[in-house]
Amino acid sequence: MNRDGRGLRLTCLPVLLGLSLNSAAFAQEQNIEDVQRNLAIFSGILEESLDLNESTGLFGMSLGGVESTYLSHQGAVLEIRSPLANRRNRMGLASLSSAMQALQLRQNPFEAMRSRAAAPASTSTQSLAFAEAESAPAGIYQQLMDRIANIDYSLVAQTAMQQAAHSARSLRALGELDDVSFDDLNEQINNIRSDISASITELRQIEQEVRAQASTSVATEDSADSSLSMRLEELLQRMQPLRDQALGMAQDLKARSEQAEQDYALAWIEDLAVFEADLYQTLCEYGSTLSAIPEDQNISLILKDLGEDRGENRRTDQVHVVRKSDISACGRGEFDSDSLRERATRYSY
Repeated sequence: MNRDGRGLRLTCLPVLLGLSLNSAAFAQEQNIEDVQRNLAIFSGILEESLDLNESTGLFGMSLGGVESTYLSHQGAVLEIRSPLANRRNRMGLASLSSAMQALQLRQNPFEAMRSRAAAPASTSTQSLAFAEAESAPAGIYQQLMDRIANIDYSLVAQTAMQQAAHSARSLRALGELDDVSFDDLNEQINNIRSDISASITELRQIEQEVRAQASTSVATEDSADSSLSMRLEELLQRMQPLRDQALGMAQDLKARSEQAEQDYALAWIEDLAVFEADLYQTLCEYGSTLSAIPEDQNISLILKDLGEDRGENRRTDQVHVVRKSDISACGRGEFDSDSLRERATRYSY
């Protein structure tokens, strides 16, 4: 009888062990489901309180949201995407435009014009013609060529228009110009560019005529075509105001762009501070929603693309690791949301 009873107990042991393991697995599965429900509810609360559902994307799509993950024995990870990241990208576009302006200015327009104008003649015939022109009583052709070689108006004006165009795009990226204002400004820039191109074309035509007459002239003072000098003088008088207009527009737009970038960056930093304050206030007020997560675990918040700028336009995430026990204490009124933020571990990664 004892032997049979012992055999019965040994036979039942695997069954009981299997039931125990199944019960533990079922309990763990039930706990994971509770955590998932908690996280789904809390994610919705975060999206609502932080205005993450704001439709500012293409075709009215939301740029924000919360994605959650639970790590057993560690805690929950909430990945938060905010419209602030998109606004930071717009600021990055403006900075890129400024960098392009600086790159354009690395080349000295005066040197470029002088190098081109001082290039040697392509044939020995042209060199001989200028040598003969220099021996003329008045040397009028060489004087005209020297004047043309020293003209910097065209390149300075063209560079100014490049600056103006970059600044206009920067202002648009920062929201300082609407589509209508941007189109009007572009039209003004293009009109000045067109006038500059026309002046350059006329200048090149005078230069060709000077070269042609220098190579065929008898090189006497009486045979020199004085009309070329008069045409060049008239052209320079028209180019000077055009140059001043181009420089004035470029300087004005550059100053506006730099100020807009500063204002935009300052506003973004202030909005980020408000966003973080609202985040911790929400943790305090609604942290009890995460009741299925043990008190000895953490709630990790990853703010996408809101971390420090590490250079070369490489953005990082801002990570906040908060103890669940601190969130519960804040919810009970033991300390406020500012203190909760101070207790958290924060870094960029």
